[in-house]
Amino acid sequence: MEQRIWHQVTLGVAPDMEDALSDFLTTLTGRGVCLREDQCRTLIDAFLEPGMNEEYLLHIDRHLEDLVRMDLLPVGSRYEVMELPEEDWMAVFRAQHTPVRVSDRLVIRPTWCEPTGHREIVLDPGMAFGTGSHFTTRMCLVLLDEMIGDRPPGRMFDLGTGSGILAIAGAFLGIGDILAVDIDPVAVEVASLNVSSNAVDDRVTVAGGSVEAAEGLYDIITANLSASVLERLAPEITGHLAPGGSLIISGILEEEQAGVAEAFTRCGLRVEKILKEKVWAAVLLSLEA
Repeated sequence: MEQRIWHQVTLGVAPDMEDALSDFLTTLTGRGVCLREDQCRTLIDAFLEPGMNEEYLLHIDRHLEDLVRMDLLPVGSRYEVMELPEEDWMAVFRAQHTPVRVSDRLVIRPTWCEPTGHREIVLDPGMAFGTGSHFTTRMCLVLLDEMIGDRPPGRMFDLGTGSGILAIAGAFLGIGDILAVDIDPVAVEVASLNVSSNAVDDRVTVAGGSVEAAEGLYDIITANLSASVLERLAPEITGHLAPGGSLIISGILEEEQAGVAEAFTRCGLRVEKILKEKVWAAVLLSLEA
């Protein structure tokens, strides 16, 4: 039988364009991407199955041209293409997604990896952001674990849930009533499947929408979004935080952290802790009881 050939498309981008291009390539190809650090750049690997090559490369060309015209990418931005036999593609993809130990209580494992012996959130890297391997997701999980401790609060709202990983973690850590929302229908579908496969659908409700989907007040709100979205939604997000509640935000670059935090402190929140990893930041804020 003739060997099927896949194509690995690699783009090198600045960190502030990482999420936008990852989302574009994930939607285009229908499968997850792999992220690698390369000095001051992020390398994004996308995988085109046999028969997808020419048409999909044309879509990528046009998208890059549009971003260059909008001054979001430098002139001359290009990608590299490498051929991979099918079994090599599977090995490359799976090798770049391995179990992630966030803390003593949180381990994230792709389904193809052997169990680690601990209770695990099991996710397949797919069409929604959030596998625990990205710095922003991991920092949110660390803050969530630390903040909950051994006294889990009653209600949690996960805004922009992606794969559902933060909501699932909240359920694993003992929260009993969690609403997870996303404006992307694909993310809603993926998160729903992940919630069900991790057997926390009695605690987590997944729905389409944004902050307007929140119902009443929440003890914890998580929002791993872009800086511009967080700043714009700061008053609405704060309006759904219960007195004494905590807010965890990320998806922001180090240089954006102060401006985003200020948007929330103007709404009456207090910064409790800041985590930084590579060029990314995550912030824990609280509302006075």
